[in-house]
Amino acid sequence: MIKIITVAPDEIEIKQSAIEEYLGYFGAKADAVTLPLIEECRKEILECIDFRACIAEVGCCENENGGICLDFMQINSKSLAGNLKNCETAFVFAATTGTALHRLIAKNSLISPLKGIVTDSIGSAAIEAFCDYINKSIGDTDYLRPRFSPGYGDLSLGCQIAILDFLEAKKHIGLALTDGGMLTPVKSVTAILGLSKEKNKCRNKKGCMVCNRINCPYS
Repeated sequence: MIKIITVAPDEIEIKQSAIEEYLGYFGAKADAVTLPLIEECRKEILECIDFRACIAEVGCCENENGGICLDFMQINSKSLAGNLKNCETAFVFAATTGTALHRLIAKNSLISPLKGIVTDSIGSAAIEAFCDYINKSIGDTDYLRPRFSPGYGDLSLGCQIAILDFLEAKKHIGLALTDGGMLTPVKSVTAILGLSKEKNKCRNKKGCMVCNRINCPYS
């Protein structure tokens, strides 16, 4: 069963530190020119952002090739297999911030390169915050593996076609792929989260894509 999630903009906390990190500050504070621009762009985004997602719970097991078998597809990815090791259930989701934000990023990039970069960075922080919200909405995150998205490790971006088709993402949330294989609207994500019977040993809750831990227990 596919569940549709819609969330009001004020329910998602877009952290200043996350925005600054996407802008490349990495622990430093934004400068006096960028700070007011962040606030200006944040207000514009909150007026147009449209958080939507579709999610489904599926069975999973390791296949004979060392990859993963989900209810709707076979995935020959050792990276994903490591992430989902000992999981009998997984959640597959697609999430987006909507077409209006897509257009705003394009418009602001034409107005000013800096404003475009700031808008894009806030959009990145927004979709990650929304994905964190989805994680928490599933249940006890102590038993959820870090989310794993196509394009990470040896998990092919081509998997997104099957994921979007299975979730009927275009119909439910307006999310599709371009001819070049990119998600549209921009600032959208597809991901897989394993649900284990054992507590998660991973300290990183945001997902494998932003983790650089050596000797990961799920790799």
